[in-house]
Amino acid sequence: MVSFDKNEFRSALSEFATGVTVITTLDDEGNPHTMTANSFTSVCLDPPIVLVCIAHGTHTFGYLEERQRFGVNFLCEAQEEVGAYFAKKPQDRTGGVDYSFSESENGVPVLDGSAIFMDCDVIGSHVYGDHTVYMGEVKEIRRNEYDNPLMFYRSRWYHPHRS
Repeated sequence: MVSFDKNEFRSALSEFATGVTVITTLDDEGNPHTMTANSFTSVCLDPPIVLVCIAHGTHTFGYLEERQRFGVNFLCEAQEEVGAYFAKKPQDRTGGVDYSFSESENGVPVLDGSAIFMDCDVIGSHVYGDHTVYMGEVKEIRRNEYDNPLMFYRSRWYHPHRS
């Protein structure tokens, strides 16, 4: 039996500093669809496999199930506003946030200005509770110059180099 509640679990997880990614895929009309996520990790080097966790109640889940392909965009510190914008539900995204997309060799949306982009094909998935864990084989990597990564810690943006 678990001796803690959901809020205590969430609070404990917030103590783990993470990088911030934006997951990209295509919607039903073929337009870019995005979601900010920190549930990303590498799985193995050979073959190059990464993992993302997507909640079942999101649009991203449906589009990823349909497309079986996604992009992972590592955000740099200058993209904090973009990270916050894509963390909202699509219907709640308002305001003048500046961003643009290009396209990978496989047609996956690339968030321009990201530190790193990885184009991934889904090679496996596992349902756990209200999320699906997707394993993606990396097919393409793009790199950009950047100063610092965007980080998240204690449920807010984290800037370790700032005093």
